[in-house]
Amino acid sequence: MKEFYTIIDGYNVIGQSQHLSAIASESLEEARMKLLLELANYNARIEDDVIVVFDAYDVKSHEQEELFHGIRVIYSKENETADAVIERLTFELYNKHITTIKVVTSDMSEQHAIFGSGALRVPSREFIANLEEEKIIVEKDMKQMHEVKPRTRIMLDDETLQKLERIRRGKQ
Repeated sequence: MKEFYTIIDGYNVIGQSQHLSAIASESLEEARMKLLLELANYNARIEDDVIVVFDAYDVKSHEQEELFHGIRVIYSKENETADAVIERLTFELYNKHITTIKVVTSDMSEQHAIFGSGALRVPSREFIANLEEEKIIVEKDMKQMHEVKPRTRIMLDDETLQKLERIRRGKQ
């Protein structure tokens, strides 16, 4: 069975996104949470296993991993960059016959490193544009689900439908 992974350099995407970088200038934690929420919605519509890596290079800690609405979130350990974690994950997960890995980053050195491992490169801005398109599709789908559909097979114009609706609600 084919496996699909999307590995995302979290801070790189935040830095490349206008609205997320604006949020990050006030609160980096809030920007991370907003990105994760957007990715959770995105993850619900795709087949890939989504992994987001955040750089904790200057923080004295071990590598930490958590699950957030089906997304694997990894914080790198002390003295390890997110790039190093992404490269390690790419090499661990890749099997050319059964695995497709997309790495989302705009870091050129990272793009070159992962390209050699067989992973596909997706620039952060392109990914952000895809997220925005997905958001529009979801909103459109939700709107269509909540639209009131006429329960008649007779085609009525909008004015007649409005009159009938007023009568139905007792507002003659």
